Amino acid sequence: MSIAPVTDLRDARDVRDARAASNADRLPVDLIEDLPNAVAEDGAARRGLGDPFDRVQSSLQAWLRTWQPQRLPAFTPVRDVAPAGDRGTSGLKSSSSAPDGAVRVTASLYDPPTRGEGPLNWSRNWASVAVLPPARESGRLFYRFRVSSRLVLDGQADLSLVSTSVNFGVVADVAKASPFDAPGFRTPILRPLVGVACRADQDASASQVFEGSIAVRQGESPAMAFVVGTEVLFENGWVRVHEGSSTWIGPAEPGATGTVEFRYAPTALLRVLGHLE
Repeated sequence: MSIAPVTDLRDARDVRDARAASNADRLPVDLIEDLPNAVAEDGAARRGLGDPFDRVQSSLQAWLRTWQPQRLPAFTPVRDVAPAGDRGTSGLKSSSSAPDGAVRVTASLYDPPTRGEGPLNWSRNWASVAVLPPARESGRLFYRFRVSSRLVLDGQADLSLVSTSVNFGVVADVAKASPFDAPGFRTPILRPLVGVACRADQDASASQVFEGSIAVRQGESPAMAFVVGTEVLFENGWVRVHEGSSTWIGPAEPGATGTVEFRYAPTALLRVLGHLE
């Protein structure tokens, strides 16, 4: 058995390197558009990552900017709590609902000083449910909306407090579950105004954006449920909740009320975003 001399091994390595260089010359580099730091024929440096990469980047940026609007059906009354007797029938009222995402309330209440039975309480709730278009691919549903409240009040009483609230629930498929049964639905996500006193010319407002997401499968139709509430607690005196008092749901950015915003992100896009992060 003979061992090849070192010079032969070096010669073989030189031949291999030469072949590799020859193969490199035949690589289809002309098919790769706008390589980073590439130089054009006129000597100017090319910018960007090339058309294929630019298309991916523009599609991703478009997705990040685009939200689809979903109009909410008109709110309907679902709960009404009032003191017993005639007081309840002339208490907290609301005008006819419209598909604009708003609930408008008024009240004119009186509690005589001679009654002496403790605070009186009125509480009303209204609900709306929106079913979204089916998901074309499995992935995740992102949503956002703004909750706003305004109370225009007047009164004189030993105790006079008005509060607003919003409960929210979302499920991945309305055919399998109700958004009213979603985890945490019974706890308000927001209390825009809490304990606003009924004093002369009282005008209070608040606004807050809520965002979230939920996993969805292809073909599922997510559903969102909203419950808007108003509560009045007062004793010994009179209070008025004037027109202009309302709670409403609208888009995150300024715009027409009565819509929430959503967008679907397929699993492939989520993987890219996760990798970028």
